[in-house]
Amino acid sequence: MKTKLTTALLLISMLLLSTASIRAFAVYNPTLLGHYFLIDNDVVNQAYKLSFRSNNQVTLSAEGDTLGQWQWLPQEKIHIQLTQPLTQYEIPISAHETHAYQVTALTLNPLNLGQESHYIQHIRVWHKETQQEVRHYTQTNSAVLVKQRQLKQWQTQLVNKTWEIEYIDEVTHVDTPWFNAPSTASVTFSADGTGWIQHWDDTQSELTWNIKGKRLILHYQRGTKPIKYVLRVLDYIDDLGLRFVAKQRDKITRKARWLHGLMIEKQDVVLTHEQVVGQWHVSGRFHDYYPDQVAVANIAHTASKWSVDHRGQLYREKLDHPEHGTVLNCPDERCYVSCQFYYELLASVGNTLYVNFYFYSEFYPQGPLKMQGKRIVKVIRRNELGIDAFSESFLGYTKMTLESGGTSTPYLFSMMPTPDGHTTSDVTTPQGTGTFSIIEGKLHTVIEQQEMVFELTHFERDKVTVCQYPAGQSCQSGRMGVFKFSHDAGPTTL
Repeated sequence: MKTKLTTALLLISMLLLSTASIRAFAVYNPTLLGHYFLIDNDVVNQAYKLSFRSNNQVTLSAEGDTLGQWQWLPQEKIHIQLTQPLTQYEIPISAHETHAYQVTALTLNPLNLGQESHYIQHIRVWHKETQQEVRHYTQTNSAVLVKQRQLKQWQTQLVNKTWEIEYIDEVTHVDTPWFNAPSTASVTFSADGTGWIQHWDDTQSELTWNIKGKRLILHYQRGTKPIKYVLRVLDYIDDLGLRFVAKQRDKITRKARWLHGLMIEKQDVVLTHEQVVGQWHVSGRFHDYYPDQVAVANIAHTASKWSVDHRGQLYREKLDHPEHGTVLNCPDERCYVSCQFYYELLASVGNTLYVNFYFYSEFYPQGPLKMQGKRIVKVIRRNELGIDAFSESFLGYTKMTLESGGTSTPYLFSMMPTPDGHTTSDVTTPQGTGTFSIIEGKLHTVIEQQEMVFELTHFERDKVTVCQYPAGQSCQSGRMGVFKFSHDAGPTTL
């Protein structure tokens, strides 16, 4: 009797433990079944649709559909192994060698629904002609994972307004058949379900539209291609527009792709001189626009001249010299404009600007300038110029000269991505090559096992005054120096 009681208690304990384990798995490993969108914040318009099924099968949709298997990993992550690699882009290395960059797997955390997190793309470089792998690596990107049923209802009043919509258009050039680029276009909606698209080349196409559930469905002609464009709302922005995820399909070839972008209502506004002056923060980069109409990218980089044109757009041009490269002022008669940059103000709220950015550029030196496509950028603008401390943002590939104690030493700072998705921060001087880092707003360099600290004391447009000293000491025992920039912008003249 005692044995039977012990056995029964053991069975009950095992059942309770099993139930607790199942509950724990349910808490930390939620059911994935259904449709999701993975919105990449680091790649301009990249979006994946992920459809999970109960047999650990998954369909990944980007440009076409690719099947895969998914499984749980430790730390509540899932790994998606694709049955066939997904080609992102190809690079011709030579006449007989083409490298295709292909996604073979994804690793992500599904518990951070609707929140910015990171996912890993497993990428192989494939030699198309020999059908062999050249190398493989991982790339970590910032992204948001959204469940399809959590997308927003359409609340926006579309009719009798003009909207700028990203990636609805495509830029092509007759004399350059290999080139195409996505672009924004201006769209107007009429109450009877029709409308117009104003394309990048000032041509127009008729539009039909309707809202079905959470989907805005557009049918239009892009050149000779009939397009179906279906938008869903990710979130609304400042009462000015929305972020969307969309499926764009060519109705003849049946080819489709998923992407994401912005849809902004165009206000009756233009840029003024006062609105331009200051520091612009766009996609992690900074650009300083000075009152004397000189612009310097990331403080130390190539300077250019800016103006507000007759259409109320910010205009900059890149001036190139055959020997000196990009210059601010031409030393002789051999300079030419290699790029023209335009920023058209669409809408603003506070110090946030929504701007249509586009540019014309040459395909070969001193060739004709060609339109490269439009996109919407969000600009955070402030009146202050310059920096209060060192920032990694301007040290991507920067040449500066340190003048100190009667000597002049060239420095080259470089931040380059590695195949495993990390970044190397290298600094090169005549004394050797080492590494650098930013710690509590101070620049640290390590060259030939000697660590030096550079503490910012004063910033001007053409130079940064620093106090330099060995690690472990302070500015009191250090010496003063000046990092001079090579952008030829000179001091501020106003």
